[in-house]
Parts: sequence; structure tokens; C-alpha cells
Amino acid sequence: MASKKTVTLNNVAALGVERLAAILIDLAGQDAETKRRLRMELAAASGGDVVAADISKRLATLRAARSFIDWNKERDFAKDLDLQRTMIVERVAATHPGLALDLMWRFIELAGPSLERVGDSGGRVRDVFGSAIEQLGQIAIAARADPVDMAERTSAAVIADNSGLFGRLIDVMLPALDKTGTAHLKARLSKALAAMPAAKARMTFSGLMLRQGLQTIASAEGDIAGYAALVPAELRTRPQFAADIARRLLDAGRAEEALTTLQDTIKQTQDGAKPQFGIVWEETYVAVLEAAGHSAEAQQRRWAVFEAWLSVQFLRDYLKRLPDFDDVEAEERALHHVERFHDVSGALAFLLHWKAPHRIAQLVLARAREIDGNQYELAEAAALSIEGKYPLAATLLRRAMIDDTLRGVKSSRYPHAARHLLACESLAASITDFGNFDTHVTYSTGLRRQHGRKAGFWSLLRE
Repeated sequence: MASKKTVTLNNVAALGVERLAAILIDLAGQDAETKRRLRMELAAASGGDVVAADISKRLATLRAARSFIDWNKERDFAKDLDLQRTMIVERVAATHPGLALDLMWRFIELAGPSLERVGDSGGRVRDVFGSAIEQLGQIAIAARADPVDMAERTSAAVIADNSGLFGRLIDVMLPALDKTGTAHLKARLSKALAAMPAAKARMTFSGLMLRQGLQTIASAEGDIAGYAALVPAELRTRPQFAADIARRLLDAGRAEEALTTLQDTIKQTQDGAKPQFGIVWEETYVAVLEAAGHSAEAQQRRWAVFEAWLSVQFLRDYLKRLPDFDDVEAEERALHHVERFHDVSGALAFLLHWKAPHRIAQLVLARAREIDGNQYELAEAAALSIEGKYPLAATLLRRAMIDDTLRGVKSSRYPHAARHLLACESLAASITDFGNFDTHVTYSTGLRRQHGRKAGFWSLLRE
């Protein structure tokens, strides 16, 4: 049970209304934010229209302000903004959604001027306006706002956006627009994009925002051709754009068109059989091949992706589609490929995810010189996974981390290196044959000889 002195809801409530009111008044005299919150709560108690009037005054004050806000006052400024947003959502919207909608639009229109007044290195101010944008759509629905008016205000905000803050606005507002409102929004954005010089429409941030807005509408309408047409022609064969368009075609049941889209990307390369476009593209390509009835090609691609990048998921998908018993042979072939993979860290990560401790031990013993001790999270996870049955391999992984730390004089890692050396000492008792590797005594002696002057490490070890 919590102490009666612990600050909990029940303990504080037990102080009584009058005592708490006195404390709040005292705090309000010392802190402007607390005083402002109390005033707004008192206004809210008088009704949504009363608190709306107070919020309106505060928004007008914020709109008129021009002075730059120092970094040490940014947090308070963000809190003030967030208080206005919270009061609109929690105190006005429930009873006066129309008022709340107007206030929230006015609040969101403060985003540009507010961001010009602060450095906002932590993104607090931006996050407040981002939250307001996410809530705007629901308020508009509750207010049964005029769709054309909402479309006009939405398009104006997107067209004027030069910071990317309104990137989500169209997604948020579409549910509040009927066909007429959506058509109006589409027309306004299309007109603004058409008015831009071709190069500016393709290359500038403003052009990108307008195209993305129109793509959001096209996506909502199921207009894949319209969506694709908004991607500049020279970009459509690039992997990220081609995969995006192909995935939409696939979802619409147009697998052959999706396949053509991806094959156009492959034609731009010298070796289309080699995975080179990233996991997302490859996932889309395999899904399209399957949907288009090219299962054998899909299997070949899964194996190719596994071989190139040691993808656990692609190998699992490949094995899952093999006949009984063939998968066992294929898995063995795959693990043999992993053990010979050019990047030993990649191989180690794969085997750790594959939960193959015996293979991890084999890899470490065979390629101990290649273990990257700087990949300490991977090396330690692998060591922990095998030290019960394979203490020598676990020791070699820990030695790699120790050597990397001491050679690089990475003093912040000295405590970990000391811990690893003690673990090696503990594991040594379980190792009956060190083979071609140094025994623990020999290794420790060599360590002392090479790094004896690193007093920080040795003092930690003694402790």
C-alpha cells in the first residue's frame, strides 16, 4: 500500500476541496501556465461558448505575436499551444462542434507563424499542430460542416504549405467531404499544380505536396491510373515508385499490369535476375509473380533474395512451398550458404534469428578472425545463445568484443569488456580443449601485456 505522503489521486483528494483550491491559487500566483489553465477551466464550467470566447482571444493574441521565442521558453510555449488544442477538443467540441471546428482551423493556421518564432529543435511545437490536424477531421464530421467550405480551407492550407506539416491534412479531411467537396478539393489542387512551370511541379517541395495530395484523393477513389499519372514519367520505373504502383494494381486484381510495371524497372538494369532494389520491391515482385501464375519464378526469386541478403523471411517462404522432405535438403543447402557468406556479421545475425546454435558455434570457430567485436549487441546475443553448450565459441565472441574495446580505447565500454573477461574466465572451466586457440590464461596474459596501461579497464576488473 502506498504511503499517505505519496502523491496519488486518492491521497491528494483526501486533502479536501478548500485546501486543494488554496494550493492551486498559490501555484497560479507563481506560474502563468497554471493560472491560464485555471481561468480556462472556470470558463469551461460556465459553458462551451464561454471557454470558446476565451480561446478565441488567446488565439488572436498568438496570431499577433511576432517576437522570437528563446530555446529555454520553447517548452512553455508548446504547453500553452497544447492547452488551447486540448480545451478545444475536450471542452468545446462536445457541446459546440461548430465553434470547435472554427477554433481548430484558426489554431492550425497558427502553425506557420508559430514555427517561424521558435527553433523547435525537439519538435514539440510541430507535434502539437500535428495532433490538432489529426483531430480536425472528426470535429468537422461532428459539426456537419459544409463540404465545399472544408475543401476550400483544406486546399488553401496545402497550397500554402512549405514545411510538410499539412501532409496528413487531406487524409484526415476526406471522410468529412462528400463527392462535391472532394471534387472541389481535387479541382483546386489540380489548378494549383497546373499553374506551376513543369520543372517546378516536378522538382520543388510545393509540387511534391500537391502531387501527394492529389494521389491521396486518387487512392481514395480507386483511380490507379490517375495515381500513377501524378508520378513524373522519368520516376515511374524507379524501384520505390514502381513498387508502389504495382502494389496498388495487385490489390485491385490487376496482376499482369503490376508485373509489367515491375518488369519495366528490371529493364533499366544490366542484370535483372540479381536482387538489387530492396526488400519492399522484392516482396511486391514475388507477390505479383504468384498472383500472375508464375509460381516457379516466384520461388526462384525467393531463393535469389535469400542468397543475396540472407533474408530469413524469404527463406522461410521458400521452404514452406517445397514438397515434404525437399525442404530439409533445401534448408541444409541454405545454411551451408550462410556459413560461407561474405559478411560474417550478416551470417551470424541470420543464424541467431534462425535459432541454430550449433551452426553459430561452427561459424565462429571457423571464422573467428572475422568476427566484428564492434557489433557488440549481435556478438553478445550470439554468445548468450550458445555458451551453455558451446563455451569455446562463446568465449571467442566475447574475446572479439574485448579486443575491439581495448584496441579502440573505447572507455565507455570498459565495464562491459571487464564483464566479458570475467565471463570468459567462468567459461574456461567448461572447455576441455581450446584447439588452436589460446587458453584463457594465455589470452589474459597477452591482454595484460598489450593493454596494461589502460588503467581504467584493469581497475574495473579488480572491482
